[in-house]
Amino acid sequence: MSDAVAVDQRRSPFAGVPTREIVRDAVAVGALLVALPLPWAMLLRGSDLLWVVLATVAALVVIVAPYAERAGVLSGGWKRLAEPAARWWGLAPYGLVALLYLVLDVFSPGDQEGFVGGGLAVGLAGAVLAAAMTGTRPMVVSAVVLAAGAVLNPLLNLVGDTSANGVLGALLGAVLVLGLLWATVRRFLRGDDAAGIVLLVVGGAVMLEIIMLGGGVGTAWFDSVHGSRFGLLLLPVVSAAAAVPVLTRIDALADEPVEAASARWVRVAVQSFELMALVAGFVAAVALVRLVGVGVSAEVIVRLIVGVLVVVVAVLARRALLRNPKDGHATAVGAACVVVVLGVIIVVARAGVGTASRVEELLLALALPALVLVALIVPPSVRALLGSEPATAPVHGQAEHGQYAQPEYGQYAQPEHGQYAQPEYGQYAGPDHDQPEYGQYAQPEHAQQWSGEESGHSASSAASREPSSGSEPGARWRGTWADGTDATQHMSPVRSAPSGEQPQAAGSSSPVDATAVQQPVRAQAEATRAESTQMMSPVADAPAGSWTAEQAMDPHTPLEQLAQIVQEAPHLRPHVAANPATYPALLDWLGALGDPAVDAALRSRR
Repeated sequence: MSDAVAVDQRRSPFAGVPTREIVRDAVAVGALLVALPLPWAMLLRGSDLLWVVLATVAALVVIVAPYAERAGVLSGGWKRLAEPAARWWGLAPYGLVALLYLVLDVFSPGDQEGFVGGGLAVGLAGAVLAAAMTGTRPMVVSAVVLAAGAVLNPLLNLVGDTSANGVLGALLGAVLVLGLLWATVRRFLRGDDAAGIVLLVVGGAVMLEIIMLGGGVGTAWFDSVHGSRFGLLLLPVVSAAAAVPVLTRIDALADEPVEAASARWVRVAVQSFELMALVAGFVAAVALVRLVGVGVSAEVIVRLIVGVLVVVVAVLARRALLRNPKDGHATAVGAACVVVVLGVIIVVARAGVGTASRVEELLLALALPALVLVALIVPPSVRALLGSEPATAPVHGQAEHGQYAQPEYGQYAQPEHGQYAQPEYGQYAGPDHDQPEYGQYAQPEHAQQWSGEESGHSASSAASREPSSGSEPGARWRGTWADGTDATQHMSPVRSAPSGEQPQAAGSSSPVDATAVQQPVRAQAEATRAESTQMMSPVADAPAGSWTAEQAMDPHTPLEQLAQIVQEAPHLRPHVAANPATYPALLDWLGALGDPAVDAALRSRR
């Protein structure tokens, strides 16, 4: 039974072959076969040229041979066709034939002898992809050849009998090709994986355009260094040479953090918008040249207007993503949809002119916007970035609406980013500057810090320090705690002393017993205990029962009186909790009581 299973596995043509290699060879075979009916020269298709057919057969044999050998079809000396070296020898004739036609185009400027068609570009891209050349050298060589042809194009037009409009059009085409190579190949060589992804997508889009629209009778797509522009036709070759190094580098980043993966996809979208602006600028510039040199037409006006609009939309969307990817996500997605509509407008405007392939039109209408939408919607890392909670800044040191943590006995919350955290028992922390940091309580003017330090003072003052306070309007509370203080060093209310007076010392007596402290309680009936971690008690300077609801809710009521009200008039605590002037420390204390009425008032605060 095991021998039968082993035989079945050995005879499987795909046994042990990575899925990526199977897909690569399948695409290469498809490109070689599709290249046969496409034009190679001005008057000839690939199937009309015997040497092109023979080179195609040799390439197909060496690509299929390893699969046939695993299936047990090859035997004897034919098995050598499945060796890696045989693939190079089988693909070399195809590359030589394509290179020969490129050289003939340079030295044969005639209308019949020159020009290369889409069949050469698609077939050569398939051969390069099947070769599976590792490293970046093949990509660099193909990019240099492409850039040289793009630069040679306007120079040959300049020395020839081409009109000024023709020379200017060739110059704009060279700028477009060089810009595409600069934005993709150069960035990938400098370590940007996102640029490699963009290069693969752009090259694949151009290849699909050649296959779908570049082979019609009378509308075939040709390029020549003696023509109006040269280079975009061969962009799939550069993309095929970059396929292996790009995919290899991306596979090495499979276990990268979510943040790095999302950042890479955001860079893909940003670079796609940059290419949109480049291509749209080329469309608008060419339309302007035609408008000046040829005359006014509906198609030219539409291309000019749409090109300018796409440039503006792409630049704004790119800026939004660079400023904040999370906040700019919706803007970028909407901008991509707008570019799709504008690109379709150009295609529709040219419907009455002809169906001749224009790579820039499909790049604007389909390829680049689709890449943006996929990069910003499909990857799980980007969805995780969008699903993360935003960091909201607190307003005047208050927590988010309805969020008040209830610490255990003796604990007081320390705010961080607008929410109250629970430190360990008796610990307090705060800024040591006059200006509050993000998420910390603002410190009112003229506030003073009172701290208790273990010294020779009385035990009661070491447990809870408190200066004397009256009902003068100048009294204020300090809403933060100093860094480095221990459990007994807590801020207490301070009053602005009249001229000539000194504030009462921290160890002096107070009209209220120091053990009557403001603290969270577990039961209202439990007696107040003097602990070293208890908050300082507000000072009472009014008779019990003299407080009213109006005073408790009045924002102009002095802060120290609010502290007296919550201690002396428990029934007015909900009114103090609803008072917009109540300081954060007192809100913490009220929230820790567990009183339903107080909690309802706290939740109603805005």
